[in-house]
Amino acid sequence: MRGTQLSGRFPMSVSLKELRRRGHSDEEIKMARMIQDGARRSGGAPRSLAQILAGRPARSPSEASVEDLTPRQLRRQGSYGQAALIAKQAALSDSDHDRADRARFHANALAALGRVRTGKYDLLGAGNVSIGNQYIDAVQASLMESAATAPERDAALATLLLITRHLAWQDYTCTKVAADLAEMRGVDKAHMARTIALLESVGAISRVKKGRTKIIAVTPEGAFRGKMDNHAEAVARYSAEVVQLHPSNEAADPRQTDLEDFTRS
Repeated sequence: MRGTQLSGRFPMSVSLKELRRRGHSDEEIKMARMIQDGARRSGGAPRSLAQILAGRPARSPSEASVEDLTPRQLRRQGSYGQAALIAKQAALSDSDHDRADRARFHANALAALGRVRTGKYDLLGAGNVSIGNQYIDAVQASLMESAATAPERDAALATLLLITRHLAWQDYTCTKVAADLAEMRGVDKAHMARTIALLESVGAISRVKKGRTKIIAVTPEGAFRGKMDNHAEAVARYSAEVVQLHPSNEAADPRQTDLEDFTRS
């Protein structure tokens, strides 16, 4: 399903923000919701909150106001999201309440299919709700499945603790580079290079070249703070700000410096 296929016009509901902008108080909106629910239970004609607050009768689907969806709005929805949007809009104008409820149910399922998944540490099988226990548990499990020795696993977890401790404000990147972490842990640079490589091999972190330095970035689950419903947006932001920063010719730049060089000395 391409975005251009949905660039036509179909009914859109009025947001709560718009209702408040029109001068309706929260108490009035709450009362309108009660009226709306009562009409739905009694089988009356469906009315939107805007219609109830304005004292207007229900309109037929052909009379409902419509708005254009911009290409940007369509791109943000994705294929399943666009299908969910169509189902939700159809439910708004459906006079059959049972069918509208079923449409909303399936629309929510389609929207869930459209949410971005990380594939590696998509904790709890849904939106991420953790920056601590589940993330550390998942990384620890990956380390246990690796060929690393017990001291190497201990060093990796200790280093990961320092990395998450020194994340930039509302960012995925660590404010400390590998040399700083080596000094903080009291180990040599070659030891830290091996530890960082181990964390990267199990998917706990990524390294992004910035100038002549490699910046350490955790996965979205390692830094995400907020509602679980925002997990898809967090992963999308991570993809834009971290993953796509990897240059395609990374190995071809001899000017880049890294602690891995110390392992060969």
